[in-house]
Amino acid sequence: MKIALLCDSLLLKKSLESYLKGHIVSDAYAELVICDKLFHSNKPTLLVSHNKKADLRVPFTKAELFWKLEEFYMKMLENEIALSSKEQMQPFIEKLNKKHHSKIAKLARKIS
Repeated sequence: MKIALLCDSLLLKKSLESYLKGHIVSDAYAELVICDKLFHSNKPTLLVSHNKKADLRVPFTKAELFWKLEEFYMKMLENEIALSSKEQMQPFIEKLNKKHHSKIAKLARKIS
């Protein structure tokens, strides 16, 4: 997993860098952004802070970080699979809609 760090806290950033060696990339190449303040991004973000709404609350252990990353990544995959399944089903749904629409139209013509 490619991860970008956007942290104001230097201590948090250094801790995350030591835990996530080999996975840190720039924001442009990241699949996930870990940040310590809320901000809007086109990429999934994992909020790490003292805030009650944070995905991972400070202080945390290396094991807690990896557990949370695994959980977060699985949710990302589930969303991706659901989206691709929906896209694959779209032509089939459209075909069924057309088929049922024509049957309803035929029935309506017979009734009137």
